[in-house]
Amino acid sequence: MSLTVQLQTMLVMVAMGGWLGMAIDTYSRLIRGRKWKQWITVINDSLFWIIQGLLVFYILLQINEGEMRFYILLALLCGYSCYRALLYRIYQNILEATIQAIIKTYKFCKAALFMLVINPTKGLLKLLYTVCMMILSFLITVIFFLLKVLYTPFIWLGRGIWRLLPKEKLDKFSNKLGFFKKIKNYIMRWFTKKGS
Repeated sequence: MSLTVQLQTMLVMVAMGGWLGMAIDTYSRLIRGRKWKQWITVINDSLFWIIQGLLVFYILLQINEGEMRFYILLALLCGYSCYRALLYRIYQNILEATIQAIIKTYKFCKAALFMLVINPTKGLLKLLYTVCMMILSFLITVIFFLLKVLYTPFIWLGRGIWRLLPKEKLDKFSNKLGFFKKIKNYIMRWFTKKGS
């Protein structure tokens, strides 16, 4: 490995150390800060470190064909230490401002969606429902009125015919109906006795 490649490797590993510091802080703020079950936390931590390790190895592979030496680890630690000493507060402020901006943007978009789309749609649907119910009530009223107009002459006709019928025939008919009622009552009593 030439001196230039070694110098490039050192500088890139210092930068990767700073990247690791920022990634750890971002991960802690977004994922670790939440209350997860223990096994989910273990899976999240494992995936985080596997991804970071693969990223460092990929960068190392691009620079010096994946040769791992002790000074590379020292460069990583040096980069992480520099980040902690010099850039930690700045990055924390930028991260928090970014998160708050994303949250405010999300809340604004949600409020705008409700105000411009969902609430007008609800109002329109309520209006349509009210109009449909009014139309339906009107149609039902008209139909009942028309039915009343249609069957009222038949009622009058039936009453007129009833008045024209002789009283003796009506009495005989009602007696026959009484006879049928007695038979029905007798059969019902017989069935109830059989059932018990």
